[in-house]
Amino acid sequence: MTSDLTATNRVLVVDDDAMLIGEYLRCLGEGFEPDSATTTLGDLEKVLFGEDTDERGAAKFDVQSRNQGKSAVEAVREAVKIGKPYSIVFLDIRMPPGIDGIEAARQIRELDRNVNIVIVTGSLSPEPEDLGKEIPPADRIFFFKKPFHAVECRQLAAALCGKWHSDLALRRANDVLEQRVWERTEALHKLAYYDPVTRLPNRLKLLDELDLLIDAPEGKERQTALLLLDIDRFSFLNETMGYKSGTELLTAIGKRLVRACNDLPSKEKCIVGRFGADEFACLIPGIKDHNVLEEFVESIRRSVEEPFLLNSRELFLKCSIGVAWHPVHGSDAKTVFSCAEAALHRSMRQPARCITWYHREMQDRAKYKFDLQSELRQALEVGEIVTWFQPQLSLKTGKIAGVEALARWERPDGTIVQPVDFVPLSEEMGVSDLLFESVLRYVSSSVCRWKENHKWDIPVSVNLSAHQLRNRKLVETIKSILENRDVEQNLLNLELTETVLLEDLTIAEPVLRDLSNYGVGIHIDDFGTGYSSLSYLADLPVQTLKIDQSFVARVTESETNAKVVQAIIALGKAMDLEVVAEGVETEQQLLLVTRYGCDLAQGFFIGKPMNEADFLGWCHTVDQTTNDLPVLPDFAADIA
Repeated sequence: MTSDLTATNRVLVVDDDAMLIGEYLRCLGEGFEPDSATTTLGDLEKVLFGEDTDERGAAKFDVQSRNQGKSAVEAVREAVKIGKPYSIVFLDIRMPPGIDGIEAARQIRELDRNVNIVIVTGSLSPEPEDLGKEIPPADRIFFFKKPFHAVECRQLAAALCGKWHSDLALRRANDVLEQRVWERTEALHKLAYYDPVTRLPNRLKLLDELDLLIDAPEGKERQTALLLLDIDRFSFLNETMGYKSGTELLTAIGKRLVRACNDLPSKEKCIVGRFGADEFACLIPGIKDHNVLEEFVESIRRSVEEPFLLNSRELFLKCSIGVAWHPVHGSDAKTVFSCAEAALHRSMRQPARCITWYHREMQDRAKYKFDLQSELRQALEVGEIVTWFQPQLSLKTGKIAGVEALARWERPDGTIVQPVDFVPLSEEMGVSDLLFESVLRYVSSSVCRWKENHKWDIPVSVNLSAHQLRNRKLVETIKSILENRDVEQNLLNLELTETVLLEDLTIAEPVLRDLSNYGVGIHIDDFGTGYSSLSYLADLPVQTLKIDQSFVARVTESETNAKVVQAIIALGKAMDLEVVAEGVETEQQLLLVTRYGCDLAQGFFIGKPMNEADFLGWCHTVDQTTNDLPVLPDFAADIA
């Protein structure tokens, strides 16, 4: 079936011989009757043109004629213009006094690349292959020798018109395919470069945009700031509110950042993007006044921390921000991004400082961390991670009542890597479980030695992180290690911070209850630094509270600080919990926490963390020389 573009097959015949034009009109007309020997022509035309044939199956041709090449060119021009192009142009090769058929063919091809051109000639010159090169494409220019038979002419016209319609259908199919490919490419481009939730540029797009700003002619002279922003505890909010509400919140944050950036008094447009799960970015080009930039960054923070209305509830967010800029902190986008991320991570680790401006010290710190990462796994394998011990003193008896186990990394050269450096790194690397098990095995062996050699039954506390708490095999692992070394369960205490507990109380409660039922003690470390309901103290099997050292350090500074410590101790006593003051560094601090009713004290004033040999030596000295104790029996009595 032909397309709607031409309801019939449009043919242009061009010859200066009126009789020959008449022959074209006869053989291509509707009344043409082929003899019996060529009745298959009708079948051919019916197959080629279907509905565009008459009741006899004969093709319908719309034949127009011109007697000169120039007028033929104009006819083709007009046909293309009105959207009714010809399928075929029959061109006589010689039509004096005007242009010949070859020149006419060249001009027609420039107007219509798809029309089939038939050069009608009485000779074989020029050669067909040469003409195909002169007037391409070669599959749309033909030679037809005259004089011709009417049936041959009609058969050629039918075949070339059928070819023209087939080519048209193919072109249209290709156009549709190209459109679909373009649309799919656009969709993939958006998927690759834009965040599907907020529709903002993603990390790849932001890097490209920053590179474009840097590579622009004015880029070397222009400063461009990169602000990275992380929503604190978003994963907890997402789990609490549900995925849909979390998605709505992300979209709302993105829109608010866009509005805030639009308020920046800059000639160049800021670019807002989302480069992580709960992380956003702002590209701020054309910085001239750093005071203005500082004010803008602060306004970004305030805009995010203003309440969001979600599901008829006000939601308050906190954010961490890191800032770096080109060219001060890097000459390419990746370097600037790395610097901004280093600043962001510093902000995330220090909640009190929610905005961090990048400086070179962070780069040194990042390299130090990278080097540590490459060494830590090997350190675990060869036993460089050891356990030190810090004593806890009973403020009632003046005797050692407990010990806290603390991991230390002892390098072969004798240097010590502090836990603050490698413990968080172990969680990032996914080896924190190995670290915990290593410490617990060492503690279990030590407890066995102490009991066998010194008849000691001193409980040891081991710190438990949020990562270990989510380990489904935690209870099984602890039981296995204690039972393999025949350690009594009541000699092991597990210390968890309030923050760890409150990350997911639904996970913590059954695990801690299983451990408590087994006989392991549960202690709350850094108590007082949390920011949630204290109801978990009633729900969890807790035996001991450890007052955070920041409160103990300030207990002598003011009456208010002292009352905070008293209140924590009173809360512990009201709930029948043992209370430990940690971070005791002066005699006056020790005096006050004893007077307020603390059960145990821990800190440098009593004893610093020591390796096992030094710890045993310290214990021996205390046992032999009572006067060396920071709290003497008569001193304790005076306090009471």
